[in-house]
Amino acid sequence: MDESGDLWKYNNQRNSKYFFIVFLITKDPRIAEQALKKVSKRMKNQKIVNKWWVFHANNEMQKTREKLLDYTVWKDFIIACCFVDKRDMYGISKDQHLLYNNIVVKLLKYCIDRNIILKWEFIKFYAARKETNKYLNKQFETQIKDALAWILDIDIFLRYPHQEKWLQLVDSFAYAIFRKHEYDDYGLYNIISDNISLEIQYSKN
Repeated sequence: MDESGDLWKYNNQRNSKYFFIVFLITKDPRIAEQALKKVSKRMKNQKIVNKWWVFHANNEMQKTREKLLDYTVWKDFIIACCFVDKRDMYGISKDQHLLYNNIVVKLLKYCIDRNIILKWEFIKFYAARKETNKYLNKQFETQIKDALAWILDIDIFLRYPHQEKWLQLVDSFAYAIFRKHEYDDYGLYNIISDNISLEIQYSKN
């Protein structure tokens, strides 16, 4: 899981219009490793030290983004996304941390309702670690587990992108979906569109 955009109130200047939570769901542990390895090999002649390179879509050249997504085409995974249109946030929680957790829970429930994730299935849930605050990280884990305890067996791992290659790959998916909604730019989105099974707007109901 990763995110794109921000949860600050939209003010037409500095903040994004949308905020996204994006899941990459798969049973094949090799996809991220293989795709990132292929991209890093193409970058050997660039000024990046290959050993320490960490993919971050916002910082990469468009050709690099496209190549990474191209390497995932026809692979066995599903993309699920839940987004907030911040221009229509009346009645939605102003507590950013609570809202963030609620979006994650909502998307997990949508995935279960649509059998993308099966009831009682055991899953390893890797999320990009954003907070250094131990209390907020614990709150994130607790809220998800409590909300889904009756329907899902889930282990939650908070990691930095350099620790978990899956987070680098889902970052590229989140960026592609963000570009579509925020700027009407379908260039990256069209590469992964066949793998997107769920793309829904968040509501508090």
